[in-house]
Amino acid sequence: MKKTKKITEEKDVMETLQIFPNARRYKTNLTKKYKNRKQWKRPDLQEIHSMIPGVVTSFSVELGSHVNKGDEIMIYEAMKMQNIIRAPFDGTIEKIFVKPGEKVPKGVVMIYLKSDVEFVYEDVDVDLSAIVPDPVV
Repeated sequence: MKKTKKITEEKDVMETLQIFPNARRYKTNLTKKYKNRKQWKRPDLQEIHSMIPGVVTSFSVELGSHVNKGDEIMIYEAMKMQNIIRAPFDGTIEKIFVKPGEKVPKGVVMIYLKSDVEFVYEDVDVDLSAIVPDPVV
């Protein structure tokens, strides 16, 4: 006895992909992996992240403190080395997400440092909708 599989045909929906604004559009079938990928998000430069797993040793600042560029913010121990985390710009400590002695994995936001000046991004006027795939009907 031969078993047969019932094949259901799904209509392949072609999608368009535009790599650069005002450039050629390509029709393609996007993979599930591409469709389910984590979307890129512009990093917030005011967030101070842990670069490698480690332990928060101590803080040199308190919540609400004003720091200048280069001031010591905290000491972070990783790989048996104590790393001094310094302020990358002038600002105010708005939020502290970790406590001394806490083990922190890679990529965790430890401190939110509110800048004294607003950050200006060069490509703010770029239309990002041009690189988002549209279904072709």
